[in-house]
Amino acid sequence: MSSTKLNIDVIVCTYNRPDKLTQLVNQLLTCNPLPNKIIVIDSSDEHNRFSSTNELVKTIVSSHKNQPYQRFVGCHSSNADYLLYLDDDMEIISLDVFEVLQNEIAQHENLTGLVLKFEDKHEDTSLSKIPKSNLLSNESVIKKTVNWITCYPTLPDGKFGLCGNRGKQPLNGGQTEWLSGGAFLAKRDSVFKNFNVQLFDLFEQRLGMGEDAIIGYGLSKQGNLIYFPSLLFYHNDQKDSTYSANQFEFAKRVIYSRLYISLEKIRLDKASFLYGKIYFHWYVFCRILGLFINYLKNKNKIRKDILSGSISGWKKSFTFRFHKQVEDNNKWLLEAKKDSSDK
Repeated sequence: MSSTKLNIDVIVCTYNRPDKLTQLVNQLLTCNPLPNKIIVIDSSDEHNRFSSTNELVKTIVSSHKNQPYQRFVGCHSSNADYLLYLDDDMEIISLDVFEVLQNEIAQHENLTGLVLKFEDKHEDTSLSKIPKSNLLSNESVIKKTVNWITCYPTLPDGKFGLCGNRGKQPLNGGQTEWLSGGAFLAKRDSVFKNFNVQLFDLFEQRLGMGEDAIIGYGLSKQGNLIYFPSLLFYHNDQKDSTYSANQFEFAKRVIYSRLYISLEKIRLDKASFLYGKIYFHWYVFCRILGLFINYLKNKNKIRKDILSGSISGWKKSFTFRFHKQVEDNNKWLLEAKKDSSDK
């Protein structure tokens, strides 16, 4: 393997969280060694826009409040070999993180990405308000059987299935098929290769979700996507996520997005779209039935909103038309080039 040092750019996507972003950028600027460049893709309202005079930091104003599109812009704004994507509420644990990443990159042939471990800094997060099912215990044989019947089986470590189902990351690291979006490293020329930009359209409609997992699966289809098990970051969630602020819209988005995720996996696998659709609808029917039973056992507004939002997302999914062929990227590519060009 070449001994030439690889370049890593950091891509941070942000929306109306300048305090968190400033903290993260300041941390990045104290790392040793430093990244090649820090590229902030900012879709904030004008009064919350981030700025920096440091020559290592470049800020790009995104014309779309659309996280996967912002990541796309970041990719097209970089010339580095690898991109470290970070959410703006991440905190760096080890200031030698770039040395660690460079060393890990050097260990793998045909590497397309590294899935990086992070932990929530607080137990009470944005998703804490979402109630958990209390139908069956997590370890029961009955539950595992029911999960299999209802299209939610326990998958092997690192595996990615339909409807966003996934196995645990391998405990000691190694090959995987999915990633979590808070912190991951991707090879720049692979991350949006053979990528279905219909995902950006869904986010424009506030119906997209699960983009990180499908980005990871795309990377795994091109080479080696590796889970790195050492803890490098904390996720400093302050319960200000736009995803879970409204339980009805959150549930609607979760259900609707599962169809795109399933069909995109089918496309990448060159498998049967009919099977993917049947799988999705049975999966959703079983999820909604479970939500209904849980609501009857413990009636409250949150459970009612999640149930009704899920039904709404399912009904809307019947009109979804998936792009079986990756369409010309010109629309979004032109948008990205316009946003990333120096003003």
